[in-house]
Amino acid sequence: MQNNYREIEPAPVLDKTANAICISYANVQLFQNCTAQYEVRQITEVQTGPEGHIMPPMWGSPLMTGSITLSGDDYANWGSDDNYIYEQIASKLGLTLLPLLEKEA
Repeated sequence: MQNNYREIEPAPVLDKTANAICISYANVQLFQNCTAQYEVRQITEVQTGPEGHIMPPMWGSPLMTGSITLSGDDYANWGSDDNYIYEQIASKLGLTLLPLLEKEA
């Protein structure tokens, strides 16, 4: 199952600890730019439930929200890997993405 968030190194935001960047949507103008709406959140992973069912993560309230627009070389460098958008957001916010696990890559 693919998620619309990436884990980050825990970082203080307001009075909580953020551990994920979520992208709620992206608006693409072909061959021009992409604007992605993001949220920095505290997400709690839930262990496998009874009978082996995988439980969805518990999402806390957004700790920070904003948008990022990729244009020019930033847009041209995007390619086909959507993780690039997470990398750009993390870089602009001074946050560090955690490596993807094999099942997420």
